[in-house]
Amino acid sequence: MVDDLTRTPLFSRFGALLLVLGFIVGVAPAARAQEPERAAPTQVDASPSVYIVSVARAPELEPVSARVGAAARAALRRVEGVDWQTPDQRFLGYDQAVAERLLRARTRLNAGRDAYTNLQMADAIGELAGAVEDFDAAAVAVEDPTDLGQSLLLLGASYQLEGRDRDAARVFRRLHTQMRGVAPDPNEFNPQVVQKFQAAAPPDATAGTASVTVGSDPPGAIVYVDFVPRGLTPMTVGGLVSGQHIVRVTRAGATPFVQPVELRRGGTGSVNAFMEDNAATPGLHDAFASIADASVERLDRNGPIAAIASSLELQKIGVIRVAEGTTDGQVELELLLFDVASGRRLLRGAGEVTTEGSALELGVQRLVAGGLEAGLRAQQTDDHERIPARRDPIVTAPPPTHSGGGSVLGKWWFWSAVGGVVVIGAVVAIVLATGGGTQLGQDPGGQVILQF
Repeated sequence: MVDDLTRTPLFSRFGALLLVLGFIVGVAPAARAQEPERAAPTQVDASPSVYIVSVARAPELEPVSARVGAAARAALRRVEGVDWQTPDQRFLGYDQAVAERLLRARTRLNAGRDAYTNLQMADAIGELAGAVEDFDAAAVAVEDPTDLGQSLLLLGASYQLEGRDRDAARVFRRLHTQMRGVAPDPNEFNPQVVQKFQAAAPPDATAGTASVTVGSDPPGAIVYVDFVPRGLTPMTVGGLVSGQHIVRVTRAGATPFVQPVELRRGGTGSVNAFMEDNAATPGLHDAFASIADASVERLDRNGPIAAIASSLELQKIGVIRVAEGTTDGQVELELLLFDVASGRRLLRGAGEVTTEGSALELGVQRLVAGGLEAGLRAQQTDDHERIPARRDPIVTAPPPTHSGGGSVLGKWWFWSAVGGVVVIGAVVAIVLATGGGTQLGQDPGGQVILQF
């Protein structure tokens, strides 16, 4: 990659500086920093309308693409100073009442968590039960079930510590059925809570034998069972344990369909969803289905990416395209960020990440946070500039966790590359300040290139 970069006039003049700064920004933090519990929000100078969508370049990658899109939007929601709420409602197909219900659910979760920490179990039960009720009522918009899972886990623990064993067992049974990855940590929860959770497991918890068949009109919608994307309709999802499951069917620009399904051990169920496109976003689904192979040199005014930006009323639009990786268990991600008014491509990133566990979501969220930090802060000061110039202090991307495994998050070169985006912007600012001219880009599309 260094050889490719040094072929350009910019890097022939500042290659050494780039490499040194890249090491400082990317490698040094990765070598010493530890992952915080919750990443600090990224701040940007303006308040543009921004949204990110993800598209699969092959049908079998649709479930992974759905995970990528949800993770990208979760990262976007933590960025301060951007308007993501309105386009989120238009794209995911929910209304303001649902948005307010989600906000109230998260507020109640925080209050319930505080009450639980302070051993105020009656107050905790009231707040957490209310949070679960609100999350369930807003299920059409719940892409990431993390907050719902935390609400259920703390509610079950509160019931157990309050001596309400039946209520605790009921809540824990739901976790076993719908969120099999959520469990109380023995280092954090009372042993009685852990024992009650384990006792609540259904008889077929280790090897689910139930299944549900899901269809839709029109077909080709994304199927979620228990908040996990499974594929496109029509399809049958097996390996489910007995109990109540949540089936959610989505289509870009249409109101999601949500239905609970009760399955017996070894039994089957069926769901048929009618998907009606919203009148406010006509043609959104067709445009979304076409962006996998759209041109990415600039924002084509007649192309599908521009059509999505117009439908969602965006000033900046991000697109993540998901393709097969070079090895099993990995996918290639391509992140693009466009300025809608000028048509310029502000950012392009490409690389591979593992799909195992939560590594995909964490990697996507960090990639998006770093990309938005570079792309949204970039300021184009001359129409002839090919790389946006930065006029603000350098801000580094969040540090990685040293997992030691095959995840891209455990490799220093990922964060060196993310830091390199910021470094490139800093070098451009130096060039402009010293009269280096305006023909600066190493790529005719006009963007910062991010590789990891």
